[in-house]
Amino acid sequence: MAGAGLKKGCVHGATDELGYHALGEGHYVTDLHATVLHLLGLDNRRLEIPGRKRLDIDHGRVIGEILS
Repeated sequence: MAGAGLKKGCVHGATDELGYHALGEGHYVTDLHATVLHLLGLDNRRLEIPGRKRLDIDHGRVIGEILS
C-alpha cells in the first residue's frame, strides 16, 4: 500500500525469520479492510454484505499507526 494518506516509508510490526508469525501484537485481515475502507471514506461498521457473517463478528479496527 502506498499513498492515500499513509506514512511514507512506514514499517509497522515484525515477523519471525520466515514470515509465518507476528512478533508482538498482530493485526487481522479485517483490520486491513477497515483501514482501506476508512481511507476510501466509508464506515466499515455500517457496511453490510449479504452472506458475510465475518463482518458481524469482527468489524476490525483502523490501523491508525500507519496513517499520516
